[in-house]
Amino acid sequence: MDTFHKILVRIYEISGGRDSQDVDFVDLVKTEGYMPSLENIKNHLSTESWITDSNKPGHVRITHWGAAEAKKSLASPAKTEAGIDRVTARLGNAAKDFSILVEEFIAKPSAQTLKPVQEKLTELDGLLGKVKPMV
Repeated sequence: MDTFHKILVRIYEISGGRDSQDVDFVDLVKTEGYMPSLENIKNHLSTESWITDSNKPGHVRITHWGAAEAKKSLASPAKTEAGIDRVTARLGNAAKDFSILVEEFIAKPSAQTLKPVQEKLTELDGLLGKVKPMV
């Protein structure tokens, strides 16, 4: 999840998804460790129409579009950067294992050495199926 979505989700959580609830944006960004990027984050979220300024200085309100985007981010954690990284790391490791198994099969071709190759290929296919919708 990128920084903008992390902050948006936090605003959603703090406000309970209510567009009438003020959220202390400055305190939130400071707490999350993004204080130097406060204006950049606020501008991006505002440009996307995910937040609006509140009557209170330093406070914002989530919009219904922001709430929908936050729900979408929460509903699909596999599409986060960490999720993609995790699956692609598994894919890379499985590919290395596959390579080793193929070398073992080439060195000694038999039904016994072919079975692990087929199983690893099936695993690779499943991992590719998980990665494909993420990109």
